[in-house]
Amino acid sequence: MQYLDLKMDFMFKQLFGHPSRKSITMAFLNALLHRTGDDRIIDVQFENTELTKETEDGKTGRLDVIVRTNRGERIHVEIQIIPQYGMPERLLYYWARLFSSSLSKGERYDILPPTIMIAILNYPLFPHETDRFHTVFHIREDEEQFLWSHHLEFHVLDLSQFMVKWKKYRREVKQSPEWPWLTMLSAVDGRTKKMDEEMFRELEGIAMTEQDILEALEEWQSLSVDPENRYAYEMRLKWLLDQLSNIRGSREEGRQEGLKEGLKKGLEQGREEGKNETIRKMVEKGMSITDVAHILDMTEKEVWERLGD
Repeated sequence: MQYLDLKMDFMFKQLFGHPSRKSITMAFLNALLHRTGDDRIIDVQFENTELTKETEDGKTGRLDVIVRTNRGERIHVEIQIIPQYGMPERLLYYWARLFSSSLSKGERYDILPPTIMIAILNYPLFPHETDRFHTVFHIREDEEQFLWSHHLEFHVLDLSQFMVKWKKYRREVKQSPEWPWLTMLSAVDGRTKKMDEEMFRELEGIAMTEQDILEALEEWQSLSVDPENRYAYEMRLKWLLDQLSNIRGSREEGRQEGLKEGLKKGLEQGREEGKNETIRKMVEKGMSITDVAHILDMTEKEVWERLGD
């Protein structure tokens, strides 16, 4: 059967953002946040469970996932397959809105809950700074590295880098608790409608011993065969692919314009350099500055300036 791509925000929300599947959501979050023992999340309440019906143009309501945990934390999970301009600032803005919305008028600031932002991307957010697929951020003092507050925490998971690591350093990758879930997100490419068979076999193998992974695979299969769900997914996929095409088209148009402008400047520079060379040769053959200026329709000052160049 053809499994639907979980990187598509519509499918991601279906599997990880629905109250009926909150056991999957908790296992997913515990793995991503490396929560174990008494630190584990044992319950979540969804804060935006509605899924707006897909329209013909693929537009929909918010498809991220926001939960409040039994520990009082608020966690915002966003998945993006299309590179967004200003993504670090955008994520910071989303965190700030979620954090500030936790406080009602007249309440004390010290009751604000820890707020965690998780960004799952299919492209590197900091390509020149790191090649890790999971990076974690806090606010720390520059020299002594102590926390400003435990209320702020950012996680960035780069699925493109995960694929690189999974293919080259699989044994190392398997030591991370999040690898089965990132494998699940990476196994299908909605654009090509192909599944990585090796990745899927790895998932089936771990599902034999991990109940949470088995349950997630079964729900994934159920969602993928549902006709109404597939239609909504296809509409969303079409819209996102159009967005990607527009981005690539704009970049190519900009590249072509850059090439044209570069060529134009090159030709102009070539003409100017050729003119300078002509002036030098005319003077070298004994022509006066006055005669050169007259022949080339220039002032004597302009001729002297070009000879200086």
